[in-house]
Amino acid sequence: MAELTDHRFNELMIEHIELANGHLKEANPGQAGAALMHAAARFNAFVSSTQFVGGRVMLQSKEAHIDHYVKLYRQYLEGHYEEYAQNFAEYGRPNLGIPK
Repeated sequence: MAELTDHRFNELMIEHIELANGHLKEANPGQAGAALMHAAARFNAFVSSTQFVGGRVMLQSKEAHIDHYVKLYRQYLEGHYEEYAQNFAEYGRPNLGIPK
């Protein structure tokens, strides 16, 4: 399998965001975000499983794999949170029927 370019990686990320945004027609942002995180957790457990031949061995590496994903998520969230805060006036507050 070929390596993803940075550009394609960003396109994949945007496709996931667009899917989550589509859920806002029937769910509030917190629910859509929680569903996205839950799906990411499920998918990343699968990704981790591809490195093992059995569940017992996989469980032995559980903490290391979880720590890895939590560290990445924190890094991503900190960067995006900072960007949104710095560009809040430009991005604006979405009109989702949430009281100000």
